[in-house]
Formats: sequence, C-alpha cells, structure tokens
Amino acid sequence: MLQENLDASLPNEPTTRELIRRVRAHYESRGFDAILITMLCEEIVRRSSAAGICVAKGRWESVNRLVDVFDPIEQNPIPAVEHPEPVAILAMSFGYRLDSPFARLPRDRQPGPNNLAIARQLQDCHRIFPDAWVAVQHEIALALDPLDELVPDLISPACDWTTAEVLTHFLDHLRNTALSGNRNIILASHLHHFGRCAFLLSLDGFESIVPPVEAKAYDGYDEQEAQPRFRSAWDYLLNDFLALCRTSQGTSNRTPTFLDLRLPLG
Repeated sequence: MLQENLDASLPNEPTTRELIRRVRAHYESRGFDAILITMLCEEIVRRSSAAGICVAKGRWESVNRLVDVFDPIEQNPIPAVEHPEPVAILAMSFGYRLDSPFARLPRDRQPGPNNLAIARQLQDCHRIFPDAWVAVQHEIALALDPLDELVPDLISPACDWTTAEVLTHFLDHLRNTALSGNRNIILASHLHHFGRCAFLLSLDGFESIVPPVEAKAYDGYDEQEAQPRFRSAWDYLLNDFLALCRTSQGTSNRTPTFLDLRLPLG
C-alpha cells in the first residue's frame, strides 16, 4: 500500500523520479528494510519543490546534483581466501551510551552493544589480516577485548567529530605511516554506516571493502543509545540520506577533499 501511495504522489519531473529510483537502489544494496526505504521516498516527495530537495532548514540541494550521489553500494562479503588484501582496517563507531543521566562529555561515553559488536568484527578482521594498519574510533577502542592481541596503530581522540573528520584523521596518519600503492581499506562498521564511509573514502581515491564473511556483519540498533539517530533503523536512514545530500558538493567538477566535507553529519 505504501508503494502504491508513493507511485501516485511522485512528481512528474524526470530527475526527481530518477533520484527516487536511485535512492531506492542505493539503500536496498545497503540492507535497509523495503518499507523504510519507501517511507524515505515519501519523505523526499514531501521535501521536494521547484528549488530542489530541502535537506536542512533554509538549505536546498539541486535534484540534478543529488542524482549522482546515490549509486548502489557493493557490500556483499566474500570468504577470506578470496578477499582483497587491505592496506588498512578502519573501525567506525555507531553511537554510544552515557554512563549517567548527567554525563555529557566524550570522556563519559560507554561503547554500548553496537560498538561491542563492531569491535568483535574488527578483532576477527585483524586475525585474518594481521599485517594491515589498524585505526579505531574512540568508542571502539573502549569496546576491544583486553585479552585479544589487537593493539590499534591509531585511536581517534575522545572528541565530537563527524564521520568525515574521523576519516580525515585516520587517512592523514595512514599516509604518513603505512600507505603504499594499495588503496584497499576494510571498513569495520555497522552495515548501514558502511555506505556513507565508503562514499567519503571514494572522494579521496580509496576503495572500501567489507570485511570477509568470517567477520560477521552487524546491523542491530540499541534503544538506549545516547543519540536518537542510532536508536532505530528509520532514524538512522533519514539522517544518513540528509547527510549524504549535504556532502553532494563533493560530486561537482572540482577535485574533492575531506576538507570540503567537514559539515555536521554526525
């Protein structure tokens, strides 16, 4: 029924219809539920006007520009024996909990079940690829099993950084210590976060690859997360769409860098 209502409400402009088609393919490839994707497409219609798509209060993005952002993401895991050798493994956090109702500072954060699952994925990846350079976000470092042999090469500071800022920090250090001709990077991340990280890394010429099938993927959510967008798949889906829209200037003709992307993405 949701799909029928959407088909009836779609604008006649071919570019908006193409955007919605691409959005659907993009998020289907990232493992989001079909009903949630249809809800997102309805939200796009509600935000559409002659000025484009409203992506934030007082901010509109051209539909033509957004069409180029939403390509399908390849994230089907393959066995380790067939997996490309990575130059690095980057572990990205997915929300956090706070240790008391009055906690506010980054140092008050606890990893929570989302980051515990990603930490286990990272440790599995490291056992398979022990020579890869390893960088982890602060909340993932807190979640690492102290009995495991993994000692990260780099841990991000306990700061309120965006996804783009964390990746910039990782790549700055990677270039100085471990970078060779290999541009393959494993992303140990929440399954739904992989697409945004991969998009940002692609702007700097890196190939993001999912962990091998032996390192189990994670797509759960935690209702007790401190940040609302990490509590449910719908909250995260809408936030992810708007964040990708706000980074759409990276697809213009000029050479993109992470410095262009330091926006409030979460």
